[in-house]
Amino acid sequence: MGTVKVLKTLGVGKGITMDITMDESEPEDSVNRYAMDTICTGEETLNIPPHWHKEHADVSEGRIELTLNGDKLILKAGDPVLFVPRRIVHSFTSFKGERVVLRERADPAGLYKAMFFNDIFSAGTFGGFWYILRAFYDGDAYIALPLHSQFLDQVFLTVFGGIAHFFAPRKPESL
Repeated sequence: MGTVKVLKTLGVGKGITMDITMDESEPEDSVNRYAMDTICTGEETLNIPPHWHKEHADVSEGRIELTLNGDKLILKAGDPVLFVPRRIVHSFTSFKGERVVLRERADPAGLYKAMFFNDIFSAGTFGGFWYILRAFYDGDAYIALPLHSQFLDQVFLTVFGGIAHFFAPRKPESL
């Protein structure tokens, strides 16, 4: 087991932080090299709205409700790592008053998902409408619209995410 370094801690909300970590013992192309650990004290619930992209997720402490294409399940500490395929709409919600640590890892491997979170939480919370669209456009994720059409999700983000570059600040170049 190698050394795990916290590269950056981001403020996500009241009692919620995200540690971007790197496991130096893992090769650069391993999905286990970079991880994002969202730590929620339970003061406020963690609500990650419906979106889609490919990732690996697990809970190292507590439990969280995961919704996959409308089906709800509870992930708890000790459960196996869950692989979420690219086109599966998913969301996460913690339980009020309960501490939880949710770990996410990008697939394919790389620092790009850490850069996405660094971008989206650079203000210490979610930014406004244009900022979020620009961040999703520049990242590898799609907002799931209520129309339940991933084609329309992609068109919406391509058009409005592109326009957002005129209204939202540029993404940070480094952690």
